[in-house]
Amino acid sequence: RQKTTCGRNPPNPGPWPHINKANPIHLSKLSLNGFRNHLDTNLELCPGLTLFQGQNGHGKSNLLEAAYMMAIAKSPRSVDERELVNWSLAETGGHMQVLGIGRDGDKTIQAQIDVDIAPPAASSKGPGAFRKGLRVNGIKHSAIDFVGNLNIVFFEADDLEIVSGSPGRRRRYLDILISQSNPSYLKSLQRYGQVVRQRNQLLRRIRDGIAQEDELNFWDERLAYEGSRIVRARQIAVNGLNDHATPAHEELSVGDALELGYVPRIYNSTTGAGEDTTMSHELIETEIAESLVQVRKREISQGMTAVGPHRDDVEIAINGKSAARFASRGQKRTIALSLKMAEVFFVRQSTGRTPVLALDDILSELDPDRRLLVLKVASESEQVLLTATEPEIVPPEFISRAKIFNIRDGRVSGS
Repeated sequence: RQKTTCGRNPPNPGPWPHINKANPIHLSKLSLNGFRNHLDTNLELCPGLTLFQGQNGHGKSNLLEAAYMMAIAKSPRSVDERELVNWSLAETGGHMQVLGIGRDGDKTIQAQIDVDIAPPAASSKGPGAFRKGLRVNGIKHSAIDFVGNLNIVFFEADDLEIVSGSPGRRRRYLDILISQSNPSYLKSLQRYGQVVRQRNQLLRRIRDGIAQEDELNFWDERLAYEGSRIVRARQIAVNGLNDHATPAHEELSVGDALELGYVPRIYNSTTGAGEDTTMSHELIETEIAESLVQVRKREISQGMTAVGPHRDDVEIAINGKSAARFASRGQKRTIALSLKMAEVFFVRQSTGRTPVLALDDILSELDPDRRLLVLKVASESEQVLLTATEPEIVPPEFISRAKIFNIRDGRVSGS
C-alpha cells in the first residue's frame, strides 16, 4: 500500500478564475487487484497534481484507465473486458477488482468493479465463464446507475480519433460525456438501440416479403420519439463544448479558430460547425419522422435504418475548414486537448461538481509554453492525475508541489 499525507497543495489559477469550484471532487483511494499488470496496487491520493512517472509499458496508463472506469463503468480501451484481467488469472481463473473512493465535500463515494473468470473447462482451450459486477457504496448497481457517481475526464493519445476518426467515434465521445452528467440519457440510448434493432429486423422482413410496410408506422413513431431525446441532449452538449473549447483552443494554439457543430442525419437540417443547432424535442421528433418517410423505400431495400442519431456526426472545423481533412497532427492534438478542457466545465455546469482530470502522456509532444498553458487550464480541477516518462517534462512551478509516484513492472513506489 502506497500511503501519502495530503497537505496544502493549491492549484495555480487557470485562465478562467471566475469558475466557481464550490463542489470539487477527488479520488482519495485507488485499489487495483489483478487488473492488467497491477496484481496488488493500493494508492492513497490527494487533491492537486499527482504525477505517475515511469517508462512506457510499465503500467502508468493502466492506473488512469482504472480511475476512469470508476466514472463510466467500463474500459475506454477494451471492448472485451477479459483483456483487463491479468493474464495469469485469465488463464487459470480468478478475481479482478478495481475500487475507487471519491470525496465530494463531506460525502464519500465508493465505486467498485469486480470481474470473475472461471477456470477454463477441461474440454475447451477457450477462456472460462466471465461475470462482472458493479457496486456503489457496497450496493449492487446496474451500469446505468453506476455511471456518473464519480466524475472523471480522461485524455489519452487515442483521443486524436475524436478529430480524425469515424462519426461513430465522435458519437461515442459525446455519449460518454453526457452520460456522466445525465443518468436518463443512458436509458434513452438503451431504448433507442432496442428500437433500431427491432426496426431493422422488420425492414428485412418487409424486403423478404414476409411483413407489411405499414407495420413500420409504430416503429417510426418510437424511433422519432426516442431519437429526439438523444439528438437534443447532444446538441446542447456540443453547444456547451463550443462555448468552452473555443477559448481553451485560443489559449493553446497560435491564432487558429476552432468551431464545433452537431450535424443530425435529418434531411431538412443544414446546420454546420459554429451554428447553434439546438431545437425543441417536438421539432426534432417531427423532422426525424418526416425524414423516415422520405427514405423508406431505400431503407427497405437495404434492410437498415438510415435516419436517426445513430447516423449523426459532430463537425469540427479549424479556420473554417474540416479539421479531419486539413489539420496537422499537432493541430489535432491541440483540438483534442481543448475538447477535454471544455469537458471539465461542461461536467461542472451539468452536475455542480468539478471532475477529476486524468491526462495520459499529454506533455511529450508539446513545447514548454503549451505544457505550461495546459497545466494552468488543468488546474481548474481539484485533482489532476498525470503520466509522464520523466518528471523534467513538467514545468517547475507544478512539479515542485506534485505528489510523485514511480511505476515499474506494475509496482508503485514514491509519495
